[in-house]
Amino acid sequence: MSTSEPPAERMVLTEEQAFDLLAFLFSSAEICLVEPTYYGTFRLIDAASRLMGYMLEHDPERSAEFVRRFKEEVDTKKGWMMWDREAYYDFLRSAPAVVAAELKRLEADREPAEEASQS
Repeated sequence: MSTSEPPAERMVLTEEQAFDLLAFLFSSAEICLVEPTYYGTFRLIDAASRLMGYMLEHDPERSAEFVRRFKEEVDTKKGWMMWDREAYYDFLRSAPAVVAAELKRLEADREPAEEASQS
C-alpha cells in the first residue's frame, strides 16, 4: 500500500467518513421499517448533507461554492419536514434538478479542458 495521498480529484471521503455514512444509511434503512414513510426522505436528505460536509472538508476545487451553498439550503429546508411538510416536499421535488444543473456545469467546464489537453 502506498503512503502517498491519492489525487484530490479521486479523494472525497476518508475511510472513517465512508463508514460513518454507511452506518448511518444502513441504520436509517432499518428504522424506516417502523417509522412513518416520510421520515425516510428526511434521513436520505440528512445523509446527503453529511456527504456534502465531508466533501467540504476536502476542499473540492471546482464545486466548493455550490456544495457549501446547497448544504446550507438543505440543512435549513430539511427541518421543514416538521413544520411545513408541503414546502419540504416541494424542496424534495426540486433538489434533483439543482444537483443535475451543477453536474452539467461541471461537465461543461471539463470538456474544454479535455479538448485542450488533446490538442
